[in-house]
Amino acid sequence: MLSAVIPEPPNPVHPHVRGIFEQERLAEILLKLGVSALKLDSVLEGFSGTVCRRPDLFAREPYTGWSRVIVKAFPPDIPPMRIWFTYDDNNVYIEHVELLQE
Repeated sequence: MLSAVIPEPPNPVHPHVRGIFEQERLAEILLKLGVSALKLDSVLEGFSGTVCRRPDLFAREPYTGWSRVIVKAFPPDIPPMRIWFTYDDNNVYIEHVELLQE
């Protein structure tokens, strides 16, 4: 008898949710931008709801392989920003954050 291990198909009701992994340099980038980690935590809550479930939906830059998402401003504390990330089967890695002009 032939036996094979077949991965389970994705569950549309409970999709796989990746963890968010902040690269070490992220804190340094945020300090330069004047964005506190606490403010970024608020942004990441919304970010994780979509990006951690389906990161493949976001455009990848051709030469870096980084994907990006634009976060709208949340007055008065959080300016509009672009978050660059990469991902694998288990994590989303935040690579860079940049402020956008309002």
